[in-house]
Amino acid sequence: MTLFIGPKDIARLHDEGHVSMRDYVDADERAFREQGERSIALLPRQILWQDEKPAGVRSPAFKMSASLMRGSRVMGASLYPANYRLGHAEMWITLFSGSTGKMLAILHGKALSLWKTGATTAVATRHMAREDADVATLIGTGNYGLTQLLGLAAVRPLREVRCYSRSQERVERFIAAAQPRLPGLKLVASPSAEAAVRGAGIVTTITTAKEPLVFGRWLDAGVHCNIMGAHDPATREVDSEAVALSRVIVDSEEQALNEKGEFLIPLKDGTIGREHLIGDLGSVVCGRVKGRRDASERTMFLSGGTALEYMGTCSLLYERALAAGIGQSIDTHEIDPVTGQLE
Repeated sequence: MTLFIGPKDIARLHDEGHVSMRDYVDADERAFREQGERSIALLPRQILWQDEKPAGVRSPAFKMSASLMRGSRVMGASLYPANYRLGHAEMWITLFSGSTGKMLAILHGKALSLWKTGATTAVATRHMAREDADVATLIGTGNYGLTQLLGLAAVRPLREVRCYSRSQERVERFIAAAQPRLPGLKLVASPSAEAAVRGAGIVTTITTAKEPLVFGRWLDAGVHCNIMGAHDPATREVDSEAVALSRVIVDSEEQALNEKGEFLIPLKDGTIGREHLIGDLGSVVCGRVKGRRDASERTMFLSGGTALEYMGTCSLLYERALAAGIGQSIDTHEIDPVTGQLE
């Protein structure tokens, strides 16, 4: 059976308790474990520009990426036009069986991407942050902010999260909406990015900033950073010193070296060398690479998002939707060209 799982279906799965943030984190972690075991094939993000000579990475484009998971035996692709309308991405995910080749589901990627991204942050934090980290920073309180908080709270015993946005009104509105979801956690509106970062054990950025918002001189020993914002070789959320001071892990080495400005800019100016990129998150999850070597080490996870994460989370949603009877069934049977009958 092929299921169409739209935004309302995903919301219903959440509202009725069929799937939780911890479920997303565990599914995402299983996908990264397959990466670490080298049992996947991953197509890094491909970009087709609308204009023959695009004005920059914010120009209209069609983007796609794909992954084949040999262990969990699923495969699929994410497809979406970008920068046609401000703040809008019409993303869809296809999910196929890796055993039969049959299409299992078509899922609304925009609704799913919020949870997938929060789960990826949580997986990196679970494997790279200090076990006793209980104060976190969230820089960026837009659409992706809430699931970042939920993901962090799922893997560390947080007592306080300092939230910062360039708009004080926005951060206060964000805290008012998020606090009921996390009643035991103290959410604080920080007056500046520096005030939010200094002394924190976990720092997460999820913005579209073009210039650094976080600087190396603010980072205490032992801090872990999740740099989750836009994939753009010419922009960055943290400065070169922050990267140079940290043990750097990425979601995909090939993709990061194509588009992650946080690494590419200091690499180009000679602040760091290629060897400063230690490996991918999958290698950390499966134990091939250490995410953290001691309590005083600064660690950093750089992510632009990959299709392997979508395969993990889409598989989860497909299974839960199928069991709950949620989603619309799509007739994908082929017609035999000889008999004219459905196969």
